[in-house]
Amino acid sequence: MSALRRERARHLAFLLADINRLARKEFDRRVRPLGLTRAQWLFLYYLGRQPDATQSDLAELMQMEKISVSRQAERLQRAGWIERRDHRADRRAYHLRLTPRAARVVAKLDDLAEALRADYLAGIPPSRAEALLRDLSLVKANLVRLDGAAKN
Repeated sequence: MSALRRERARHLAFLLADINRLARKEFDRRVRPLGLTRAQWLFLYYLGRQPDATQSDLAELMQMEKISVSRQAERLQRAGWIERRDHRADRRAYHLRLTPRAARVVAKLDDLAEALRADYLAGIPPSRAEALLRDLSLVKANLVRLDGAAKN
């Protein structure tokens, strides 16, 4: 790899990290009026995408330890954000579901995320934004492939 190409690749890595950090910071700022911590809104958001998930399912999706998800579920249940229902096949497991109150908050999170995406993609023509998403999806697929190869 040439020095120029290496420098561009390094710049891409830093640029992606900065974009991720800045987008998270801005989203946290926009979510602050809802009174939720990042851990709480992430949990609710993932559960909203996978209703009736078990705590193990969420731990895998969120790439967290099962005990951390279990503790967060306990806190959210006590606060009235989620419901736990017994798992028919496994008495040790629970299916989790958003309460109507939490479902409204998840819808608000969707709205906030959509507005943020519109703001950070401002000035990029739609065709270029689509190309950017395709290219970044390819980068992600390559990383997923490398991760899978490393596990084998």
